Amino acid sequence: MKIRNGFVSNSSSSSFCIYGSSFDLYDFMRECKLVDDEMREKYEEDGEYWEITEMIEKKTGLEIHVYEDGDVLWIGKSWSSIGDDETGKDFKENVENIMKENFDVSDCHTYEESWYS
Repeated sequence: MKIRNGFVSNSSSSSFCIYGSSFDLYDFMRECKLVDDEMREKYEEDGEYWEITEMIEKKTGLEIHVYEDGDVLWIGKSWSSIGDDETGKDFKENVENIMKENFDVSDCHTYEESWYS
């Protein structure tokens, strides 16, 4: 029998750095202008929101990151997606405009999160 003495891990990690806003799940469903009453009712019935987040990502070009228990969502654009001809100010204004167009938000921030599971 072989015994391993070194570091062994079956855990995984996730991290991101975006410019945007964070929401708890209830606020997200209420404040997203793309989520209609039918979608809200479906979410309230079955608790599934993955189809909604995928639809929002496709329509807006934003990223949505969800903590594993699903209570918090971070929505925005990755800093690595800045165009070659885009300034940091241009990038922020673009994200802020998309966020205000699709969500009831007043401001955006940089969010850096990571966790292990």
